[in-house]
Amino acid sequence: MKIAVIDCSVSGHRETYYKEFTLAWASLGHDVLLCAPRASGTEQAATFVPIDTRPLRPLPAGQPIRKKLTVLHNACIRLQNLSAINRQIGDFHPDLVYFPCLDDLLPTLGPLALFDRLMPYPWSGLLVQSMLPAYRPGQPDVRPFLRSRHCRGIGVLNEFSTDSLKRFQTRIDCLPDFADLSQPDESYPLLHTLHERAAGRKIVSLTGSIGTRKGIDLLLSVIPTLPADEYFFLMAGKSWLTEEQTRRVKAFEAAHANCLFALERIPDEACFNALIAASDVVFAAYRHFSGSSNLLTKAAAFGRPIVVSSGQCMGRRVEHYGTGIAIAEDDTRACHEAIVRLCRDGVPRPEGPAAYAAQHSLQRLVPILKSYT
Repeated sequence: MKIAVIDCSVSGHRETYYKEFTLAWASLGHDVLLCAPRASGTEQAATFVPIDTRPLRPLPAGQPIRKKLTVLHNACIRLQNLSAINRQIGDFHPDLVYFPCLDDLLPTLGPLALFDRLMPYPWSGLLVQSMLPAYRPGQPDVRPFLRSRHCRGIGVLNEFSTDSLKRFQTRIDCLPDFADLSQPDESYPLLHTLHERAAGRKIVSLTGSIGTRKGIDLLLSVIPTLPADEYFFLMAGKSWLTEEQTRRVKAFEAAHANCLFALERIPDEACFNALIAASDVVFAAYRHFSGSSNLLTKAAAFGRPIVVSSGQCMGRRVEHYGTGIAIAEDDTRACHEAIVRLCRDGVPRPEGPAAYAAQHSLQRLVPILKSYT
């Protein structure tokens, strides 16, 4: 078959997703076209075409009218992007189009018939943020477009979201939330700085995109409650903080000698993995977050215990596999106790990380994709 893999972003884990989906389809013997921002190591497996799409506009905060106008503008951009993608892959004549992240490529408004014209090929893909608010007819939403006659089914990362999606699409596969587990880059300068500054203290790390959703307020509240001569705190990754929030975080770092806050993009997955491997505890107590995160997979693969928020997908998994401790997302005392316990005792269930890593390994992806052909 001819498979076109389409993605428009390399942010976060997107590049890992489209790279691994491309390689998985190619491993099944298909002729694969990757249409994405960059080839990302797929050159030997697929034909590459740089994608020609417009980025969506960020939603303004605290400006409800502008926000509504931006949502409408983005709805138009999505339709224009689908038209551009159709033109780019037309000569390839794909038997299946696969979107490693449907979230910002599906329409949010417009007639379903128009979407079927813009994407006239059989298609499937991964809906990354699948635990969405209750559907309200007429409001911008990608879910009604899952009813497209060309849709062959979708994948989700959050196994607890499938029931809420069945009214829109009957075939839903739970995909492994795999991660790039490249050998840690021991030459990463930030890693050397971390080891030098930590000087043998227990390292608690918050890594990845840095924003308020990542629970940084909780982390900052717990740092002063732990002995500075025993614990060291790392915050590393591209920042999405406002200027005021950045000043506050930097002032906090300056006032606490047991902190290292590197608010810049981690160069690659090998560097990212080096920071995870160096950690004694991974902090991932996100705020108002119901989805999956492959940080759980990275932590499990490197045998590092993790602190997460309770009640949603991440919390339920951590409790099931015993790979860390789930706490209320604003509970400083519980976070303090979880960090102390995990630094002292390690993961609650020693067999948990290996079991979790196996459940979310790339090896589980290929059989699922094969069932679409």
